[in-house]
Amino acid sequence: MNQFLRYISILILFFVSVSSFAQESECAFKLQEAEDAYETGDLDSIPSMLRDCISNHGFDDEELARAYRLLIKTYLFEDYQEMAELTMLKFLKKFPEYEIRPTDPVEFTYLYKSYQTVPVYSIGIIGGVNYSFVRIIEPYSLDGTEDYEGGYSSSGVTYQFGLQIKRYINRNIDINLDVIYTSKIYNNTLDQIDSKIIYDETQSMLSFPLSGTYDFMLGKFSPYVRLGVNLDYMLSASANLKRNIESDVGVDDVTGSAIDIFSNRKPCNISALIGGGVKYNVKKGYIMLDLRYNMGFTNNVNGENRRAIQELWSDYNYVDDDFSLNNLFISAGYVFSFYQTKNNKK
Repeated sequence: MNQFLRYISILILFFVSVSSFAQESECAFKLQEAEDAYETGDLDSIPSMLRDCISNHGFDDEELARAYRLLIKTYLFEDYQEMAELTMLKFLKKFPEYEIRPTDPVEFTYLYKSYQTVPVYSIGIIGGVNYSFVRIIEPYSLDGTEDYEGGYSSSGVTYQFGLQIKRYINRNIDINLDVIYTSKIYNNTLDQIDSKIIYDETQSMLSFPLSGTYDFMLGKFSPYVRLGVNLDYMLSASANLKRNIESDVGVDDVTGSAIDIFSNRKPCNISALIGGGVKYNVKKGYIMLDLRYNMGFTNNVNGENRRAIQELWSDYNYVDDDFSLNNLFISAGYVFSFYQTKNNKK
């Protein structure tokens, strides 16, 4: 029974494919006939020749664009202005990025220019890597010594990914709101009298960058600059520590599993962002390479809980400095645009 059903399914798919191919071939032939009829001046038959293939999706995109252009030229030539406008509107909704060609007649060009097709908003995906830089706001230590600089550095690159929502203000300016999952890491190394402390912290958060961009329209490639503000909402924070004690002290090194330090971190942090990048325009959207630098404004540390996690200072002799994080982000993404067509005369 299962074998029989499988054969029936294969036969149905075969006949559907053959039928679809036959329809496409027939529609391609009708389009050629309609274009020949236009050249010979036989215009009355053109709409009926193309109507079914347009309605039943018998054309591929290239053929559909040719069919719409042919219909518009036919209606204009026969002075059916209302039908020409209606078809132009359908044409631009389907092909919002169409550009006038040298072969387009003057009447077609005039009607095309009476409409304005602009992107209204877009949605995209973005992802990449980032690198953290620590800025000390105020140093702290267990013995009250506050005249040192911590040995802060990045532990390497980590990642971010998320969604971008864009609202276009005009041809060059747009507003962006991103929702991005971000991971950040950094390292602190402290040399003390009889030991060396190695501290590695990992943070994860949801980032909400709100920014404006200005695009320089240069054809397929469009450079842009960015300026805005970013809000980080902390999801987790953990630290791995190791205290290497000098051998002549006679005490073993101290190490252990990761410590949850979420309570030592403020849940929300704000930063300014600047950046830029380049877009490569594709059909109904673009691919982008994006570069951003976030400059942290707020202190990451919850000062009230600075010594709340006893393990940090009793086992590892470590206490948090007040600090903020700056980050360099390098990302790539794809954005799909949604267009709106307006009649300039209305």
